[in-house]
Amino acid sequence: MTERRSLLFLREQDVRQTLTVAEAIELAERGLQAEAEGRVEGDKFYMPVGEAGFIKPFSGYLAGEELAFVKTFSFFPGNPQRFGRSATSSLVLLFDARTGEAVCVMEAGWVTGLKTGASTAVTASALARPGADTAVIFGAGLQGRMHLRALAQRFNLRRVWIVDVDSERAKQFVTEMSRELGLELEIMPLAARQRAVQAADIVITVTTGNQPLVERAWLKPGAFVAKLGSYQEVALDVITGADKVVVDRWKYVASRVPELMELGWHGRFGEQDLHAEWPEVAAGRKPGRESADEIIVYVALGIWGEYAAILPAVYRRALELGLGSELRR
Repeated sequence: MTERRSLLFLREQDVRQTLTVAEAIELAERGLQAEAEGRVEGDKFYMPVGEAGFIKPFSGYLAGEELAFVKTFSFFPGNPQRFGRSATSSLVLLFDARTGEAVCVMEAGWVTGLKTGASTAVTASALARPGADTAVIFGAGLQGRMHLRALAQRFNLRRVWIVDVDSERAKQFVTEMSRELGLELEIMPLAARQRAVQAADIVITVTTGNQPLVERAWLKPGAFVAKLGSYQEVALDVITGADKVVVDRWKYVASRVPELMELGWHGRFGEQDLHAEWPEVAAGRKPGRESADEIIVYVALGIWGEYAAILPAVYRRALELGLGSELRR
């Protein structure tokens, strides 16, 4: 990598011009495979900020890559009501892997959604039922949009339902995304969500809400459930009644995911009850889906392999396109 004497600053509008969803999925798959092979270093921790929320520093490096990253994710749920601002925010620092010097500061809300959607699509490719063509997505925000875009790359979706407590946001989602992707999208009211879950091969929860949105009895044989929000989104028996439960990293989800925490407190689910961590499946050490009727639940809060592959690619593409502004040291 050419030595840089300045720091590149990429705003969200710059980052959005770098990678396509298809490129992100390919990179996420490469990063997940590298993690499965033990070629990715990383860690994260949650820092409470009083009662207002938390900041999560998150780092990663893929062996042989020119760049390492540190990403921060902030979640302050009271922001919309108190300040009229988003509950979440993200920022990335990229470092030259030879010198440890920072080379890029990146606003990272959009790329966080891109990475998460791409990662889930890769996971669903291995864990969802072959021929899956129906899906329900809980959450009509950025994450919901990115997940739909990514799923559409890997699955021939015939019908998709969108559930969100904000009816106007759900309408906007359906109008814009049906035009963008040419898919049949339908708004499903929260009170009627059972109908969508019962019909869906793939169930995605990407919300900031805190209520059980999905019941075990509603899931059809062969359903794949990806539970990705920070608060409770599924009934406890969705986990205890699944044929297989896969997580990204147990040591992180066990202490942060409300459903797993409550089940653990009562001795109803622990690490011994897992089918696998996702890198074990990606490496072939544990099987993925083994029958069309298995109900598989995936619980994730994020690991570093996908970011370690995606973020350097964003930076290099930005340089190629002349995006961003230089911050002199």
